[in-house]
Amino acid sequence: MNELATKFQSEPSFLQSSAWADLQNKSHRSVTKIGRSFFLQKPLFLRKHYLYGPRIEAGDLELLKKDQTAVFVRFEPNAADWTGRGIKTIPIQPAKTIILDLTKSEDDLLASMHQKTRYNIRLATKKGVVIKTDNSRIDDFLHLMSQTTERDNFFAHEAAYYRTMADFDPGFIKLILAEYKGQVIAAGLFCFCKPTAIYMHGASSNEFRNTMAPYLLQWEAIRQAKEGGFKYYDFYGIDAQKWPGVTRFKEGFGGTEINYAGTFDLVLQPFWYFVYKMLRLMRRGLKKVL
Repeated sequence: MNELATKFQSEPSFLQSSAWADLQNKSHRSVTKIGRSFFLQKPLFLRKHYLYGPRIEAGDLELLKKDQTAVFVRFEPNAADWTGRGIKTIPIQPAKTIILDLTKSEDDLLASMHQKTRYNIRLATKKGVVIKTDNSRIDDFLHLMSQTTERDNFFAHEAAYYRTMADFDPGFIKLILAEYKGQVIAAGLFCFCKPTAIYMHGASSNEFRNTMAPYLLQWEAIRQAKEGGFKYYDFYGIDAQKWPGVTRFKEGFGGTEINYAGTFDLVLQPFWYFVYKMLRLMRRGLKKVL
């Protein structure tokens, strides 16, 4: 792991910030803090629950072992590897991402990009794409999101969740939009949590795709983060098999690949964890039959 990756992963994740915890509470998700880490409380069955901690401080697991009210703790260390106790399970947060070093100059950032990415940024500018930041225009984002999910066949949150994000502190969550001839054709929700700005959710129109608006949208978000004194820009998730097109798009901006250890379960109540696993297997089998 190179020096930039080491420094980046030594910083707390935005998922462990008090602002993010407040946002989850506003989304009617129960959050609890144990040690230095925030955990979401997730319901199971028979009034049972488990805890989920994304990008946690691994040392807080020792405190969790004393909490026998949860059936298990699902956690993701904010590190490249994990040698402690835990059963590896299906990832929740992306296992890989790409970050940019915003201490570099704009010229150096552009020079590090793929030639086609630089070209598309300039093309979007030449064609007259205009970038605006306006959290009140969440309906424009939702309209584009419906087109994007239908076109690309991927999971999206409920509209209420995106609205809660846009209604939150505009210094923490920003809605950035790309307009062409007065029409919004690309948009993204970004988290600005020092020292990192994170690209979280993006959507684009089925029309005017030749304007290359998403490229200029990303570049303007990167510039806003740099001008705001942020150290890193996180594209938040790549996977060449699951998201080949999105991964190629993000890789075109250059940057450094970051790897995480993955997702693990720390079992606190073995019997109920066994019941949970059996019920999940039965549910999956039923879905296959239907």
